[in-house]
Amino acid sequence: MPIARSKQIILSQTSYYHCISRCVRRAFLCGYDKFTGKSFEHRRNWFEKRLTKLSSAFSIDVCAYAIMHNHNHLVLHVDTERAKKWSNIEVMQRWHAVHPNKTITAMYIDPQQRKKLTPIQLSSIHKITNIYRERLTSISYFMKALNQYIALRANREEQCSGRFWESRFKSQALLDERAILSCMIYVDLNPIRAGIASSLEDSHYTSIKRRLACMKIGKQPTELKCLKTQLESNPTFINIDLTCYTHLLRQTATKLKNIRLVNTQNEKIKSSLLEQFGIDEDNWLTLTSHIEEEFSYVVGSVISMEEYRKKLRQKKLKGISTALRLFQ
Repeated sequence: MPIARSKQIILSQTSYYHCISRCVRRAFLCGYDKFTGKSFEHRRNWFEKRLTKLSSAFSIDVCAYAIMHNHNHLVLHVDTERAKKWSNIEVMQRWHAVHPNKTITAMYIDPQQRKKLTPIQLSSIHKITNIYRERLTSISYFMKALNQYIALRANREEQCSGRFWESRFKSQALLDERAILSCMIYVDLNPIRAGIASSLEDSHYTSIKRRLACMKIGKQPTELKCLKTQLESNPTFINIDLTCYTHLLRQTATKLKNIRLVNTQNEKIKSSLLEQFGIDEDNWLTLTSHIEEEFSYVVGSVISMEEYRKKLRQKKLKGISTALRLFQ
């Protein structure tokens, strides 16, 4: 039985979430469909551009993403404090950057037209603004604006109608830094695990490819939430060192590829991040290969999951035994 979204996304517990959307039946998001002989590779670009536009409008940061053939993965961070600082006009502008203008709100944005509004209209606009401000921190509205856009454009291209995505996206709450690190690397490794990329640089339409490209010129991608570095750190950055992250990602990718081969040298993963979080190699490989299957809609340590369970007033929470096995 599906779990209510209100029990999956609780911003008071965590602001980080792993979201997965899958195409219905055998539909292709992108890639080459061997059954029809059609290529849908260009749709990856649709997705990436739309993702950038939404992250610039919403108070939601993209930490990691991977656009696969018939599904996609996102690690999102909701910044409710940033949204509170926006003026009413900025909220309107951000909302209408994604959604069509309504006449009354369009008048409010225009300084000349705003003078013509009556007190009753202004009162209505303030109520609407509060609704929009809340929606701009909603993962459900973010995913709707993303998936609906892709579905409509794909159906228009194929001159058909009907469902493109499954009934709803899946989400996993990431309760602590170990969960965030594991899930981000799980997402960035998707093309390598699937065998469609041989290296991180060949992992097209992923967040790690964007990060590596920007690292070459000494920058971080503006469309992604930044990781901390030795030269720069900020409270808004993810508390994971960028160099350590990419180093661990390369080692894990190599390890996963070597597991499939016979008579390869089995070198251990050496990472300060794994030492910091107390995760051994076998558990790490399980996390970065099967975190979606091993956990249900909550990922984290036993302590974090117990706090989450008490918040929901549930007797049981699926995944606590898995957390005890993998994170302890």
